[in-house]
Amino acid sequence: MHETLLVLHVTAGTVGLLLGPVWLVARLRGHRGRPAATGYQTAVALVAATGGVLALVSPGLAWLLPVAVLSEGLAVTGALARRRAWRRWPALQPRLLGGSYIALTTGVLVAETGSPVAWVLPALLGQLPIAVAKRRLAVAAA
Repeated sequence: MHETLLVLHVTAGTVGLLLGPVWLVARLRGHRGRPAATGYQTAVALVAATGGVLALVSPGLAWLLPVAVLSEGLAVTGALARRRAWRRWPALQPRLLGGSYIALTTGVLVAETGSPVAWVLPALLGQLPIAVAKRRLAVAAA
């Protein structure tokens, strides 16, 4: 069962990493990007679910359970911010969805390198595209 969960976890993470930019490009071109958005949200949900189970059944990894919950929370809340037209959604959505994508990227880098830098680098590098998206949405909303 552990191997099956791990394969599903890695596959869903890969799909999420591929669909994130597809969704972004669709939005930049003025499309809703519904298939990519649905695929991304599903992939992140699967990563969070399988990651949570793997964290619970793997000795010493239970501390990763909040990371799984937070990642899913960022993705869902980011999608809802715009759909429900929350106050200040143009500032919130890029942070939330960007945070979910940064979480996926961090997971890959930490798993592959084990380096402590992998915990920080994606968050630092992700700030520029998040800032650009926030500015773009603020201008469009004005």
